[in-house]
Amino acid sequence: MLTDQQMLRLRAMILSNNPRQLGFDMSLWTRKMIRQLIHHNFKVVVSLVTVGRILKKMGMSPQRPLYRAWEQDPEKVRVWREETHPAIRAQAAKVGARIYFGDEASVRTDHHGGTTWGAVGRTPVVTTTGKRKSINMVSAVPPPGR
Repeated sequence: MLTDQQMLRLRAMILSNNPRQLGFDMSLWTRKMIRQLIHHNFKVVVSLVTVGRILKKMGMSPQRPLYRAWEQDPEKVRVWREETHPAIRAQAAKVGARIYFGDEASVRTDHHGGTTWGAVGRTPVVTTTGKRKSINMVSAVPPPGR
């Protein structure tokens, strides 16, 4: 079994690293990968069931992560939310127009339907590239989504 100090180190490794950063082939943590991480770093062999117990004891649960494109520019998002969109909303109200948000839904080659382990109450974020192949469908809805 792991010591308290080892569990703290393990928790930090899981929460602060994408599995790919530690040499794994995918970006979602699995119990099997964590078992390998435990063996590699602490020379302790545990079962998959024990890995689950350790993760639960560390306050972690399997969750569907949020995906964020690493190309996203937080400053441009802030300008849109605080300046651009309010100006568009004011102009639309002035001329009696409706605002619609267009978006596309895609079947993508990079879809991940799995879960990864993370701290309870804190959804893990997996950074990925925004590049992918997909089949797209386009729709437009007004706020708040009617």
